[in-house]
Amino acid sequence: MPFYSKVLETSCAKHVDKELRASHAGETGAVWIYRGALCAEFLLSLFIIGNRPSKTKPFIHEHLRTEKSHLAIFEHEMPLFRGSFLLPAWIAAGFVTGFLPRLLDRNWFFYTIYCVEQFVDKHYEKQCSSMIMLSEPPSNVINRFKECQIDEQHHRDEALSLMTQQPTLFMTLWGKLVGSGSSLAVAMAKLI
Repeated sequence: MPFYSKVLETSCAKHVDKELRASHAGETGAVWIYRGALCAEFLLSLFIIGNRPSKTKPFIHEHLRTEKSHLAIFEHEMPLFRGSFLLPAWIAAGFVTGFLPRLLDRNWFFYTIYCVEQFVDKHYEKQCSSMIMLSEPPSNVINRFKECQIDEQHHRDEALSLMTQQPTLFMTLWGKLVGSGSSLAVAMAKLI
């Protein structure tokens, strides 16, 4: 039995539908960030001599599991909503966002995750605040968003703690690009 009614029966359904679509697209992209990072890990392992264990691989696997569980919430427990028609673009963008930084350096990867999760934390906060103001707030949706937000905050803080150096100028520019891209992706997912 689903945790929630699968149909939104409120006058605010269009607003909630847009928020669900945006977060579903984001969680889909997040899954692909970690899949991209795993692909980079595999390529890097081909060039490592000796049996040095990867320090990022356990982080990637743990976070991938969490992001998959978030995606499952949207796909199985949330009210019905129209998914984004741009989902293939979010998959590709997520893959590149995980693959390139991990290929460059573990600090680049952890900083990227920090930037992504910092954006996601603020985004979930805005979503919850806007839905609380609706005439019929969907408390079940808001509560699940808050649960996901707590995980994302943990991911952000863990990524920051694993960095072994301050971000370089290029990393900072990349982080701004990731934040701007995430913001644009949310706006587009709400519409398309």
